[in-house]
Amino acid sequence: MDPRRIELNRRHSREMGELYRRFLDIHPEVECDDLPMSDAEDAAWGEFSADVLARHQAERAALAAQLEAEQQPRRTVSPAR
Repeated sequence: MDPRRIELNRRHSREMGELYRRFLDIHPEVECDDLPMSDAEDAAWGEFSADVLARHQAERAALAAQLEAEQQPRRTVSPAR
């Protein structure tokens, strides 16, 4: 795996962890044990994290496009005769 993708994944993981901690601070009624969230809690988390999730998806897509472009053979222009 490309080191840039690994670093992006790590950064996203750290950011989502911090965002979830802030969510739990704002919503102390949400239990952070092994039980799944209720539908209402899940909806609140979805709304709370939507902007960050969208940014992460855009960043992953941009990196994927960049990596794919780097894999394409470069076209060279033949010198004019």
